[in-house]
Amino acid sequence: MGALFPVKCPHCGASTAVAPELFHRWWPCEGRSELAASLPGKVLADQKVRAAFSALCPACDGPLALILTARGGLLSALVSRPGVPGARSLESIEPNEISKVEVYRPYRPVKPPLVVLPPELPKNFGETLKRLAEDAARPERGDTAAAGCRWLLDEVLSDLGFPPAAAAKPAGGLIARLFGPAPRQEPGLKSRLRKACEAGKLPRWALARAEGLDLEAKTPPASAKACVDYLAAVLRAAYPGL
Repeated sequence: MGALFPVKCPHCGASTAVAPELFHRWWPCEGRSELAASLPGKVLADQKVRAAFSALCPACDGPLALILTARGGLLSALVSRPGVPGARSLESIEPNEISKVEVYRPYRPVKPPLVVLPPELPKNFGETLKRLAEDAARPERGDTAAAGCRWLLDEVLSDLGFPPAAAAKPAGGLIARLFGPAPRQEPGLKSRLRKACEAGKLPRWALARAEGLDLEAKTPPASAKACVDYLAAVLRAAYPGL
């Protein structure tokens, strides 16, 4: 197995010992880290050099960045080239050849979610809004995202018990349809949203925040992201914990 180095795992907190598995990068005296393959010929044999190795915690299998400080000659001997193995292997490293041991959890930038939704949300609503959030992040898809948000709000209101009412058909024959009173128009999203708020299915702010979003689609949306953020807030309020 080779040398084991005592560390405290930054994942599980266990005091354990790990073995380096792969030589990745090294740090010159000045500047940023470089690939391991670039090290030979750049450092003196007795020069102390910091180098990064991959490793796994034996307690939890968490990935670790093992930083070992060693002589340049040792690190150069670990570097292999295509078809030419290194003069030494990781398994041959002796603990007394390492002057300092550091361990870190590999840094992975975590992208925040585009929308935050309750876990109990109906699956079809959550998946739809996530797709709309991706569209809203692309300028050329803004109109599509805004239209999708209006469609999704329509579905949510129907699910809450406020479906669109069918337009009333005038009685009588052709003459009545041509010259009689205009058929009653189906209530728009804003009207249904107001009813949902008055019934306590949604908080009052749902109607107030909708004022600037043009739910009837009479003008292009000022911000598709604002539509997505509004829908996410409505969904969190409508389905806080089924």
